Amino acid sequence: MNLNRRRHWEERHRDGKPSAPEPSLTEVMPMLPRGVALDIASGLGRHAIALAEAGHQVVAADYSAVAASKLQKIADERHLAIYPVIADIEETFPFWPASFDTVINLSFLNRELVPRLIGAVRFGGMLLFDTFLIDQPATGHPDNPAFLLRHGELREMLSAMELLRYREGVVTYPGGNKAWRAMALARRS
Repeated sequence: MNLNRRRHWEERHRDGKPSAPEPSLTEVMPMLPRGVALDIASGLGRHAIALAEAGHQVVAADYSAVAASKLQKIADERHLAIYPVIADIEETFPFWPASFDTVINLSFLNRELVPRLIGAVRFGGMLLFDTFLIDQPATGHPDNPAFLLRHGELREMLSAMELLRYREGVVTYPGGNKAWRAMALARRS
């Protein structure tokens, strides 16, 4: 565990609040199988909250204790089925294979985790993966190539799954901000 990285995220979440979910989650929500969902690198829970409000039971995994505590408070206040798990998934992936109906990985990239994410999806379940493209530095953060997908890379990473939706390009958010992103919704068959 990188203590500087942990401190950074604990500080960032200390005064933060969940923002709106990524548009891709809102777009595909009606297609996602109801049941148990895993939200990877959930942070303050903007995606976990949206999933729970849509009727999913959500395991929200993040290594920030501050974020998990805040998310648990929101879940309790709103009576949402969200179960925060404090875990450094880059060190240890604490989930059983084929145990989730839906896995979402949004705005997070660790290429080594992709086989485990696919493996965590039940047969017939879905994986939503949406993160930044290599073009992103032209519009802002992040700019580290380790956290940016090459064109076509996401399609290759999910080639063992049935691809239901796929796109790469600029996403424009309410308020006018833009980001270069790749998005895939894939089913494990």
